[in-house]
Amino acid sequence: MKTQIDVDSLRTEHESDEQWEVRKNFMVEHKDNFDQEELITLAQLFTNIEFLGCRYPQETMARIAKLSESVSSKYRESRKNKLKRTFVQASDAAEQKAKRSFK
Repeated sequence: MKTQIDVDSLRTEHESDEQWEVRKNFMVEHKDNFDQEELITLAQLFTNIEFLGCRYPQETMARIAKLSESVSSKYRESRKNKLKRTFVQASDAAEQKAKRSFK
């Protein structure tokens, strides 16, 4: 018999509200299919991929992609009209700054 998982008790202190909401939704969707330890691991892998761009072995990536289909599509849809961050290399930023100072 599976024990009940109290998803709300699994939030970590370093998670932003947005990250917690996405991870929580993943866990709520799958809490009846996995034991607590595996559920926490899968949810963390999912948020690492989604928020940090982490990559894992292909088999793991495929499993997480399948498990996260509905949660990730809802999250991505909610992000469509939000400001997007653009990262540039420091050398490119310095070059652009140098070009501006010579004008």
